[in-house]
Amino acid sequence: METIKNYLESMFRGLPLTDKVMKAKSELLQMMEDKYTELIRSGKTENEAVGEVIQNFGNLDDLADDLGIKEILYQTKYSDVQRRKLSFEEVTEYLGKKKRSALMKALGIMFCIICVIFPIMTDALRINDIAGVVLMFVSIGLGVVLMVGARSLMDEWRFVKHEPCSIDAVSIDYLKNRNRDFMATYSVMHAVGILLCILCFIPAVIFDEFGGHFWDNFSGAMLFVFVGAGVFLMVYSRSIKRTYARLLGLNDKTEFEPWEEKKVEKYPNKTMRSIMGAYWSVVTCVYLCVSFLTFKWHMTWLIWPIAAALNSVIIAICKVNEDKGESSKTEKNVYKEE
Repeated sequence: METIKNYLESMFRGLPLTDKVMKAKSELLQMMEDKYTELIRSGKTENEAVGEVIQNFGNLDDLADDLGIKEILYQTKYSDVQRRKLSFEEVTEYLGKKKRSALMKALGIMFCIICVIFPIMTDALRINDIAGVVLMFVSIGLGVVLMVGARSLMDEWRFVKHEPCSIDAVSIDYLKNRNRDFMATYSVMHAVGILLCILCFIPAVIFDEFGGHFWDNFSGAMLFVFVGAGVFLMVYSRSIKRTYARLLGLNDKTEFEPWEEKKVEKYPNKTMRSIMGAYWSVVTCVYLCVSFLTFKWHMTWLIWPIAAALNSVIIAICKVNEDKGESSKTEKNVYKEE
């Protein structure tokens, strides 16, 4: 039987370790074992039984259709894609960094949402308005730093998303167990997040009964606290869930988007890519802050076309600098050749 198992391993070597392939491998092993037992009982020697089993079940091309892996076998056999194999240590390291990145991103978004509570509360407490405005922009700055940091943290792992990769059976089992354990947490976090966003008006209803300048402002601040907390829970839980799905789907993935086609590559250096990755989030926060502080909604919409124009200018400047850099390199190479 050991010979049959070794032969089976050689038959499936090179195929992606997907659920469908593992199931087909298990089914074929069972068929081979049943046939082997039947032949031994009929009086065949061990060598004769092994030889006949391999003769009947040894061609995966003939069995692929019945096992439901014909398409996978064809794609693997005739595909030129060379997958980068991720070790178990790399998988766990990626998962750990992705969790930290998701936490930083969720916190950054939350700080940007709740930034308006500072001017609201300083007004409620009759404190100098400047303090509230300063704290508001500190909150925005902290949020932007966290979002940029979250993006930078995963820069070295971008190949997982854009290059053909694969993981082994040990990593698959580990991720499945962790994903199964996380699903209950995800359901609770996602549900609570949605509930907080839906019920964000409750503080306004409750504190409206108290009346007075302070309670009116406090109820408005609590609205943003509810929304910020709800968005934090939804963003964080969703990011972790997508991470598990991405890792478990690596072996099945057949289409990849090259890095050079990504919009982020409009910016030539790493720092600029990270900063501009949070550009529209910052614009949204500025728009909301200015709108809620001034209540001039009929004018604050101008922030969007101005931001779009500024974004185009930044892209153009980056492109010019990149072209100059390439020209300088070319001139230096020509000079060296001469």
